Amino acid sequence: MTRKETARRTRERLLETAATLFAAQGYAATSLEAIAAGAGHTKGAVYANFTCKEALFLEVFEAVGRRDVDRLIAAIEAAPDRPAIEALLIDWADERARSGSWPLTLLEFARQKKDDAEVLGPLREILDRHWRLLGEAVAKRLALDTPPLVLGCSLHEIAYAPAMSVAETPSGRDLMALFLKGLNPTR
Repeated sequence: MTRKETARRTRERLLETAATLFAAQGYAATSLEAIAAGAGHTKGAVYANFTCKEALFLEVFEAVGRRDVDRLIAAIEAAPDRPAIEALLIDWADERARSGSWPLTLLEFARQKKDDAEVLGPLREILDRHWRLLGEAVAKRLALDTPPLVLGCSLHEIAYAPAMSVAETPSGRDLMALFLKGLNPTR
């Protein structure tokens, strides 16, 4: 393996391990030492690839969120009609609500970094990008004139609401169905 390939694999392992640990333990409880050890590397490997823990978290958050949004958008684009799209969004919200680790981790991260504009700026950009992508896809397929950013943010907030990871009722499924019904008042 070339040096470049080895460096790429190291970075990938660090990102995969960090994603697993951040989701399982949260932001504060996940140390750079644990990420390095879990990936089979030293802490020096982490710093060779990322400037700080915040930078690593933001890259993981971008990748995890983008992968989720891209899958959902692909399914929306392939769906035959509005009921199929709505079913996808309802199932997505239900699944996200039941796997509540990332919403809680994001909330924890944002609270810890609430006064750090250098960290919150990039976090807002990531969220804005994901919200807009999903909002554009749904607005286009459902022929809505709702601003894509507002629509995507609303869909994400329902699906990823931290409270939904602990509340049994109403479910993420219930909330998404109600929201979509409001977008289609003839139902």
